[in-house]
Amino acid sequence: MFQPILNLFRLIRILKERGNWPLIRRSSKQLCDFILCRNPLNSKSIFSVPFYWHRMFKGLDMLVWRLETFGFLFLPEASEDDKKQINSCLLD
Repeated sequence: MFQPILNLFRLIRILKERGNWPLIRRSSKQLCDFILCRNPLNSKSIFSVPFYWHRMFKGLDMLVWRLETFGFLFLPEASEDDKKQINSCLLD
C-alpha cells in the first residue's frame, strides 16, 4: 500500500537529480499526454488512469526506464557534455 507513495517521492527525487528540464519545458504537452495516457501508444479512459499509475508506481524501475527512453531523464552516467549534446537539437 505504501510502496506506490514511496516510489512517487523517489521519482520526484530522481527528476530533481536527472531531469532533462529543457526538454520537459519544451515538450510539456507530450509529457501531459503521457501522464494522462492520451497518446496513441498508451490510450486509456480517464477512469482507468489512476489505476494505471498506481500499478506503474508499484515498480518504479519501468517508469524510470520509460522516462529515460523518451529523454525526459538523463542516464545516471551522463556527463555534462553528453547532456549538452543531447539538448543541442532543441530550438530556443
